[in-house]
Amino acid sequence: MTDSAHQALVRALYKVLRPMVRLLLRHGMSYRAFSDVARNVFVDVAEEEFSLPGRKPSHSRTAVLTGINRKDIAKLKDRPHPLSDQSLDSPNPAARVITAWTNDARFHNETGTPKPLLVEDQATLPDSFTTLAKEYSSDVPVRALLDELVRIHAVEREGDQVRLLVKAYVPITDMRENLRIFGTAAADLLKTMDHNIGREPPGPFLQQTVSYNNISAEDLDEIRRRCRAEGQALLLQINEWLSEFEQQKGQVQHNALGTADQQLFRVGVGVYYLEGPSPDENAEKKIQ
Repeated sequence: MTDSAHQALVRALYKVLRPMVRLLLRHGMSYRAFSDVARNVFVDVAEEEFSLPGRKPSHSRTAVLTGINRKDIAKLKDRPHPLSDQSLDSPNPAARVITAWTNDARFHNETGTPKPLLVEDQATLPDSFTTLAKEYSSDVPVRALLDELVRIHAVEREGDQVRLLVKAYVPITDMRENLRIFGTAAADLLKTMDHNIGREPPGPFLQQTVSYNNISAEDLDEIRRRCRAEGQALLLQINEWLSEFEQQKGQVQHNALGTADQQLFRVGVGVYYLEGPSPDENAEKKIQ
């Protein structure tokens, strides 16, 4: 890497870490805790993505790639991994049910929109709320799930029926879920940008931003409103046709040996709004 490219990478890293560190400090995570997680990431990426073909990763090679001492690498292997609790990485039951209600045609009316669902004690109807809840959130009692959806104003109970009030799950007070979404969304964006910088096949992924530096404060409310409305409309439109490509459970074709014929991928599009003071040239010079 040339000196100019290295310095550009340092500047990019600084900019990426600033909002991350602000989040960590706000939630009481120290530099030491952050560095412990960073060590795990360096070791994992070195072993999983930079290993030599046909050879098992060694502590010596990982040490050369990462600059982390072999003894420290060995100690990491004896500690619980940061991702050891995989359940924390899964969308919560409310999110899964709302997404399914929005996408699964069984729970739509003739116009293709989510319809009011009958609440029943037994899942005897194929398009009841009980069926929806049991299929997409089998680990949570139906009554508890319904109470939570009502509490966060995602649904409205009308007699024996429940009606969906939102088009997507947006947590307000659930900090764990907010942090899970943060980790997933930030990682997705960075992976897309890394793919494009590395010019990996099959060519560049969608990565575009529109921004202006000289916007009056009195116009911000209108800009926020339009971005929120038009961004949501775009995502709902993409969701409508993208869901048609998703393989349903049990529909993946298998060959004569009983193995799946095709590899499945996670695909999506993200939209975000940005806002902050206009760039200060003097502040930029601090890391030049």
